[in-house]
Amino acid sequence: MTEALLMLDPRLHLVAAVLYGVAAALAVLAVVGRRDALSPWARRFAHLALAVHTAAIIARWVAVGHGPYVSRYEVLSANAWVAVALFAATAMRFRAARSLAVFIYPSALLMMGIGLYTGPEVELLPPTFSGIWLALHVAFYFLAFGTALTAVGASVLYLLKARSPDGRLARVPAPLELDALAYRFGGLAFAFWGIGMLAGAIWAYYAWGRFWGWDPVETWSLVTWLAFALYLHMRRFYAWKGARAAYLLIICFLLADGTLFFTSLIDGSLHAVYFR
Repeated sequence: MTEALLMLDPRLHLVAAVLYGVAAALAVLAVVGRRDALSPWARRFAHLALAVHTAAIIARWVAVGHGPYVSRYEVLSANAWVAVALFAATAMRFRAARSLAVFIYPSALLMMGIGLYTGPEVELLPPTFSGIWLALHVAFYFLAFGTALTAVGASVLYLLKARSPDGRLARVPAPLELDALAYRFGGLAFAFWGIGMLAGAIWAYYAWGRFWGWDPVETWSLVTWLAFALYLHMRRFYAWKGARAAYLLIICFLLADGTLFFTSLIDGSLHAVYFR
């Protein structure tokens, strides 16, 4: 049973990646090519991809006995799943957010592709990787990345739309709507990141006997959270909006990417079990 699920897992991930690719192509044609009729088809393919992706994650979870948070393959897959699932819920709530499909679907495809390229080999679960605080730590960082990806997508579209309001992106929502979406989801990213960091500190206490050790991942996680705090502070108290806020949010997202996907490669990090 376990071997069958492990063989099924990468095949399902590959099918999901192909479907995300189709959804991404349709979304680009719908938004940039001004073919509105393709937009519902992009969502249908993305939802189908999400269903297949869900089956892939469940199959691997059952086979290896732990959630998707140990290997690079698992973490990238989980981040892609959360990003698309969060976007699907957001698009139902905010009609203006639907144009972000041109950013979310290609990002999911990229993460799935990198994960498949690195290989689905099973990593043993370290003894310290257990408990509710680890689950909360991982879950809230996944949510933080998904909301940050949505926010930066809105910021990028804002900059492109503001530069050429009557160009290819003429049917993208107005810059003010995109700016508001970026602000809203930037705030959520800040909140989720902070909760994830707090849960990680409590997990670290039970796992290693200390709340904080200035590990590279911990240090850059704090820097990233403070960067998001600066973004919200500048918007709230100094009325930053538009291009200045968009560029600052892009910097925050780049810091988040570096923290989540690269600092764990630093020798000596207690988080080095990731991405080996």
